[in-house]
Amino acid sequence: MTDSDDIRVPKKATISAIAKLAGVGTATVDRVLNNRAHVGESTRQRVIQAKRAIEAGTSLGSRPRPWRLKVFLPGEAGPSTDLLAECLQDYGARGNASVECVFTKKLEPALLARKLHACAGQGVDAVAFQALEDPRVHGAVEGLAKLNIPTLTIMSGLEHPAPIGFIGINNRAAGRTAGYLMGRLTRQAGSVLVVTGGELYRVHEDREIGFRACLRQDFSHIREAIALNGHDDSEGNYQGVQQAFSQRDDIVGIYNVGGGHQGVVRALRDLGVANEVVFIGHNLTS
Repeated sequence: MTDSDDIRVPKKATISAIAKLAGVGTATVDRVLNNRAHVGESTRQRVIQAKRAIEAGTSLGSRPRPWRLKVFLPGEAGPSTDLLAECLQDYGARGNASVECVFTKKLEPALLARKLHACAGQGVDAVAFQALEDPRVHGAVEGLAKLNIPTLTIMSGLEHPAPIGFIGINNRAAGRTAGYLMGRLTRQAGSVLVVTGGELYRVHEDREIGFRACLRQDFSHIREAIALNGHDDSEGNYQGVQQAFSQRDDIVGIYNVGGGHQGVVRALRDLGVANEVVFIGHNLTS
């Protein structure tokens, strides 16, 4: 089949067939068919037209081969990540690009590396992913570079000798902003918890650096910033916060650099200090 050939379609309008013809992901098709939110109008119309074409046994006419982008995002990371996937697919469809979003298990660098390596034989034009700092991930990026497949990091970048694109905020500045808010909102001297997801996300490290720098520079009443690894998970955060409060009586604030906000909120409520402790986090993660 050449780039300009008509796309032939089956007569049964399955979700996968609609997605292929419309140039969107199956999740987007499911949202349109079930009349759910977070789908752009142009994408919605494209899906509807594809469904009608399949049921009529016709085609959508000639169009060039879509530019193929594969995106890897952490699974069960919350509504902001789900919305990001929907937006990527929506804008891809507007520009004749096929954007496939794959959700992988969080904090599993070996799995992410295998997924990246596998892209080499799938005919993709570029790969985007939320990076994990791990030698295996670095190796996978280098392998794709040798095949002239561009890579792009989203939300959390990668320390790599070769230039790699990054889409996201300035996370050190975000951490400093959180530090400023913590310093201004805490009403008494004490310590704060810094809840992280471990050492794999550079975004967490950058936010923590900015946060600590701001407190150290401008807010001497915050005596100590105590690191707590909740593994980027609500239950892990809940258990960690509970344990920290059982060991200390001077905690006046909590800064969560990653996900699992609900675990922190639940712990504060169960401890009866939800109205006394300042809690600052990022994103709509849970």
